[in-house]
Amino acid sequence: MFIGSLRLKFSLLFGMAFLFVIGLWYQTDRIILEKQNERAKNETMLFIQSILPNYTTGNLNAVMLAVKKFEYIRLPQMPKNYKVLEVVKDDMLRITIFRTKNRIGFSVNYFGDTFIVVKDFETDFWEENRLQVFFLPIVLILIILYIISFTLLAPLNKLNFAIKEFAKGQYNKILHTCRKDEIGDLIKTFNLMGDKISKMLKSRELILRNIGHELKTPLAKMKLILAMEGNKTPENKKLERYVLDMQKISDNMLEFERVNSGNIIIANEEFLSETLVFESLFSFVDEENRIEVNFGENFFIQGDLRLLSVALKNLIENALKYTKEDKIFIECIQNKIVIRNKGNKLEHDISYYLEPFCRDPSHNAVSGHGLGLSIVSEILSLHHYRLEYVYEDGYHIFGISFHTHKLV
Repeated sequence: MFIGSLRLKFSLLFGMAFLFVIGLWYQTDRIILEKQNERAKNETMLFIQSILPNYTTGNLNAVMLAVKKFEYIRLPQMPKNYKVLEVVKDDMLRITIFRTKNRIGFSVNYFGDTFIVVKDFETDFWEENRLQVFFLPIVLILIILYIISFTLLAPLNKLNFAIKEFAKGQYNKILHTCRKDEIGDLIKTFNLMGDKISKMLKSRELILRNIGHELKTPLAKMKLILAMEGNKTPENKKLERYVLDMQKISDNMLEFERVNSGNIIIANEEFLSETLVFESLFSFVDEENRIEVNFGENFFIQGDLRLLSVALKNLIENALKYTKEDKIFIECIQNKIVIRNKGNKLEHDISYYLEPFCRDPSHNAVSGHGLGLSIVSEILSLHHYRLEYVYEDGYHIFGISFHTHKLV
């Protein structure tokens, strides 16, 4: 449980309120007890003053009549567990007023003779129980509020968990609720939103899948016709480039659908970093003069060579598309493959571009649909490798880190 959680905050809040009420209860009880003791002490002192002349003159019968009249009982010795309220003494006389739990009394010591009496401490029901009557409802209300707050937090915690699952791509997460309040409305709105987004994504995936498959046949026929042309005119060469661009878009659509289908099986192969680079560069034969490669430190990689080559190929293709210079740079170093290209700083954080179909408006003049980085992110996520990005000295620097097994 973290300090930022609502459960902990509510617990601390109600705990402090409960301790405050208990402290106030104790303090009030102490003040009332002190006032009771002060009143009893004053009444007892008045009684002592009324019998003291007869006691000092030896008229014990008159003293005992007064003791019985005011319902005192004479004791042979001091009771157990008594608390001294006040002591008055001089050379010949010592008066001690004391109290036990349920009695008030005094002792008079005169020339070595001790006279001890006590009587029941009289309190009515209201005086004895008024603190309980006042504070117990407050404590009960605090406990009820605490239970209600946790009752409210339970569906919020479920909603929080569902939102986290939603963020991971579980768009079909449905929460069941019978609540008729605002929290119930919030849960119903979440379910409605999840249902709409799930339907929208399924429709988009279906469209992507169908377009990708439907384009394969006409593109293959166009490539065949262009290949059969003996004398390639400049127009035919342009058309050939356009067909290749359409082929790349179609391949990206199909790859995106395949990676996101959840049914993909990843091959567990071991190969060198230079093998992955060569496999990825195979598609860029016509642009090899624009790519500068430094194989540097050759290292082993565990994973699916075809899928990882698709990821690296997309990073290389993006670098070639958006570079402000004629060249891009690829380097293998410290269990990383790094691609650098010169360009303007991105308008958004890199996480924005990892979502499908997200591009800067300034890139609209360049062919593409914003699927490349999304495919890269998904493939690396399947392998538990990490995509890194920094913008430094006017260069976009993308790196695939193979030495860690946690995607961030």
